[in-house]
Amino acid sequence: MSFESEALISNVKRQAKRLSKKLSLPLGQAQEGVSICLYGCDSYSDLLVKIKAESFDNPLIALSALSPNSEIFLVKILASHLDSIIGNFEKKFPGSNINEEMVVSLFGLSFSEFKLKIST
Repeated sequence: MSFESEALISNVKRQAKRLSKKLSLPLGQAQEGVSICLYGCDSYSDLLVKIKAESFDNPLIALSALSPNSEIFLVKILASHLDSIIGNFEKKFPGSNINEEMVVSLFGLSFSEFKLKIST
């Protein structure tokens, strides 16, 4: 997976589209949700600035590179932050029934594939 900012931004856009479909949200609200809940940013524009600046002080920003063909270390970053990410989604979208499988699917990964990768 590339760490070029345009590729990372494309991944984030795909993640927001997936969230929009799963929770039946307008795309703008999904972009904001992904930025805050997945990446711990203040807003979508804050996330884009951090990606373009290649500011990886926040390890969650590296998740913008996570896709089905990614390196194992990115899957492990997601696994180690999954509980807090789910908590963020529950705060932002109460009653949306957010679970591990749904969060993992935002990255285009199947849950069984995710479980397999973190067990290695």
